[in-house]
Amino acid sequence: MMNRREFLMSAAAAQLLVSSRLRAATGGAVPEVPPFEPSKLKPSDFSDADLDMPYNLTYLPRIANSIETEGPDRGFINISVWRGTPQLHPYNARIMESILTLAWFYASRRKWNQFYASPALRARLELAFEYWCNSQSPDGKFSEYGVQQWNLAATAFAVKFISEALRLLKSGPPIAPALHARAIDCCRKAVHATLYDPDLLSHGKSYSNQFTNIFAGGAAFLSMYPDATLWARLKEQVEASATNLQSPCGYMYEHDGPDLGYTLNTHHENLQMAYHYWRGTHLGEILIEEENRFGKWLSMNILPEPGQPFWVANRSIECRQQHAIFPAVDTPLADRCLIMRAFATPPERRAEQIHAAREKMEKQWPQVDSLPVGEFSALSPYVFLQRAHYDWHPTAAQMAEARKLVRPLHEESFVEQLKDTREPIVFTYVRRPGYYAAFASAPKVISAKQRLGLTFIWTPKNGVLLQSQTNGRETAWGTSAGGALPVEATGLDADYSNGNTVVRYPLPGGGHKSVTFADDRIRVTVERDGEIVERVPVFDPACVVSTAEAKAGPAPARRYGQTPAPCANPEAGCPAVEGPVPGKTLSVVELRATGKLEYEIRPA
Repeated sequence: MMNRREFLMSAAAAQLLVSSRLRAATGGAVPEVPPFEPSKLKPSDFSDADLDMPYNLTYLPRIANSIETEGPDRGFINISVWRGTPQLHPYNARIMESILTLAWFYASRRKWNQFYASPALRARLELAFEYWCNSQSPDGKFSEYGVQQWNLAATAFAVKFISEALRLLKSGPPIAPALHARAIDCCRKAVHATLYDPDLLSHGKSYSNQFTNIFAGGAAFLSMYPDATLWARLKEQVEASATNLQSPCGYMYEHDGPDLGYTLNTHHENLQMAYHYWRGTHLGEILIEEENRFGKWLSMNILPEPGQPFWVANRSIECRQQHAIFPAVDTPLADRCLIMRAFATPPERRAEQIHAAREKMEKQWPQVDSLPVGEFSALSPYVFLQRAHYDWHPTAAQMAEARKLVRPLHEESFVEQLKDTREPIVFTYVRRPGYYAAFASAPKVISAKQRLGLTFIWTPKNGVLLQSQTNGRETAWGTSAGGALPVEATGLDADYSNGNTVVRYPLPGGGHKSVTFADDRIRVTVERDGEIVERVPVFDPACVVSTAEAKAGPAPARRYGQTPAPCANPEAGCPAVEGPVPGKTLSVVELRATGKLEYEIRPA
């Protein structure tokens, strides 16, 4: 009777024999992966967790067969199904993250996976691994934006995706032993570069979602291939993350400021993967503490839109992406981080989503949606990243209890002010019985996209009322000084009084402006020489009351935000839709006066 080692050796030998016969049959050419054959399957063969697999199975051969088999780019995955057509370049290691897609099908034994241990898929996976290894710098880094333009993102993301691929291969069918060993060594070098290279470390402090890939990938890699030195260094970086990566306000640094898009997508993917390995350990506790701080920040900056399956965002403070709304936030860290349960997908909605996906599959079987080649995440490797990782979802009762921790939902009157220490930016949040408002001030904006001042007003009954638009011109709240942008687009040096409910700041070229948060309304006064133009982006123009000359109309048609459907691509967000908030029309109320302009915003 063979032991496990003998069995694996015999299996490897059999695979090599099959591969050599296949190459001989094809004249030495790299064989193509055959099409998916669904004739022996039926929809009921797929579990609820695998309802996306018919789509993935259908297009796996197309991706595998797109791998270059000759020439200088031999091994490059030459199809735009991840990162979009503009990024499809042989020097871009991010494209090669789809190695995980190939490895998942090659190494995952499932009744419906005809590609398990496929010799043709193995041959192409080996080509891709060899290309990936060859593209690494001598000190372990990878490039993204140009030939040998090594950067943190390409290096740290490689650790995350390749570590999961190596996990699958560790106990799965074999690839060439020397190549497998080389891939492990290349991944180890990438871990070392991410943790030690001074330029990557410095960059990571400003772009936390990029750096926390090493929490995810490092946890996975070192669980398989221990290294005491790398482990000590990783532990040191995780322990320093509370100050290196996270603002005292609670947000994770992105371009040194807040950006919910990257944090709720990429960073949360990183946390989930790391938590799978560190749950119940010292490092797992650090992740929970970080998530608790972030959850409190999140609770001040997204709120539910009544009757809708999404949350509206205090968006114009964001520094990188542009998202007016967010779908539910599901994270397994909510098993310990109570406040994050408040943002989860309700159990009945998850059941509805599963039912709809199964109904669609059964109705169109064996047909699947077309592959949108060229789109950013036509078939993303993220689909395969978390399938074996720890998952957890709250009950409806747990969600209801967690909503009590969301202050704007549970309290009717408070003022809270948060200040960052890296940048001189101040966030003020005012809750009154009829409304909730956010105001942001800084002598200069952190990012050119930011629009400061009165950024957000929400009411319990009607949801979002005012939402200043990220990177907006006329759609951003503020005073025009004759240019295309409001003066608040470059920053404002504010003074606060009366318990931080009165804000006053000077205007460029003379004059000043004040905002007063009263119990039932918000009063704004602008004084300066000459004509004053004030723009107020609201979803109900009737809430703006003034004796000044006024006009109101829908905001110019643009593509804002994201759909409320679950994101397939954690980095790029969901597809955009017309208008910032589905079901509502954003109008810009424009007020004009000379010398002095006064108006009120009266929430219904």
